Amino acid sequence: MKKEKERILRLPLFFLLFVLLIPVILINCSGKETFAVDTTPPDPVILIPHLGDTGDNILVGGVLVNDDNNGIDTVPDNNWIRLQWQTVIDPDLSYIKIFRYGDYAPTPVDIDSLSRAQINLNEYLDNRLHLQPNAFGQKWSYYIQGYDLAGNHSVSDTVSYKLLEKPLLLSPGDFEQISYSDPVIFQWWKTGDSLHFRVLIFDSDNNHLWHSDFFIDSDTEEDILTFQYDGPSLEVYDMIIWRIDSFDDISYEFHPEGIAMSGAESNERALLFNP
Repeated sequence: MKKEKERILRLPLFFLLFVLLIPVILINCSGKETFAVDTTPPDPVILIPHLGDTGDNILVGGVLVNDDNNGIDTVPDNNWIRLQWQTVIDPDLSYIKIFRYGDYAPTPVDIDSLSRAQINLNEYLDNRLHLQPNAFGQKWSYYIQGYDLAGNHSVSDTVSYKLLEKPLLLSPGDFEQISYSDPVIFQWWKTGDSLHFRVLIFDSDNNHLWHSDFFIDSDTEEDILTFQYDGPSLEVYDMIIWRIDSFDDISYEFHPEGIAMSGAESNERALLFNP
């Protein structure tokens, strides 16, 4: 009977030792394996610099440079700048932050964040640039910080473009109708200090049809500029799209390939033809 009581008293002690040994057993079973911490940043986003303008007849990788593939550039819709980057392959890139600074606003500002789905569009439109003080006449620069889910980040290169004031179109009016026999005369209001203009004509699908460069002297006092179309017959078209681009020729001097690193694109207008 005494031995039975001693055996019963030893049971709680046995269970206590067993409970204390469980963590030790688990640690020994797990060995020395530790989980690796991700400290590798994603690949940097590769921004595309300004490659030229529609009408420059520049080939990049065997492809003619136009409004859709020429890297950082202004756009006809408004006084905005569009960024483009190469297709992102790194699957670890989760989101990006876009930074902007200017000649007169040198502190980089985080202007937006994009998700992975938005990154895959390969471009971004800075549609708030026109709200900045002194938006025109200064060079705007952009770079991108890319982040993975672990918080690691990388920094892209920097691309820049100088925004000029848009030429203001006067005539023909948007969707104005003229006869094929009528002369096609373009008029626009000169804005800013640009001396170099490009008259561009597209078909209804925005395919580039024709262009002509137009220069004025620095002492020109005319505010309204006029250019008469002198290209091939337009009788095969029911409608054309036209616009006026302007450039700061001084910027050509700083580019090895003679590409203007500044510019503006007017709004686009449609011109209809009656037989």
